Amino acid sequence: MDDESPETVWDLMFVKRRAGTHLSESSTPGALRGLARDDDNALVGHADLFPAKAAAITAAVVLLAAGTVLGVAANKAAPHVRSKLSDLRSKLNRRANDTAEATDLEAEPEPEQADVVRLRPRTFPSAGSGSAARSGDGAAG
Repeated sequence: MDDESPETVWDLMFVKRRAGTHLSESSTPGALRGLARDDDNALVGHADLFPAKAAAITAAVVLLAAGTVLGVAANKAAPHVRSKLSDLRSKLNRRANDTAEATDLEAEPEPEQADVVRLRPRTFPSAGSGSAARSGDGAAG
């Protein structure tokens, strides 16, 4: 009987077997048989199979409900999360700009010198530097 024939029936089962045993390998690739074997591959007994339809339906309903609840919660929370992330990003950008400006504007500390008198050069007007001489409107023209 092949897997495509109309006589093939698939059942979901829970398997109960003794600890320290494994299921026999089937001649069908990837399939196992209901025979329990020990580490030396000696037959120990049969595994007990229990239908898992009710458990599978319950698990599917629970997973569907949990997914729905998480989806609704994510949709409700998304605007708030985006807003908080935007606020955080703008605060971080502001803080980075403030520190960059603060480091750019900091004055270099001058070395301390004891008892130094600072003198400024003074400029005195020269004899020919009057306003008439500068504008070229003088009497000597």
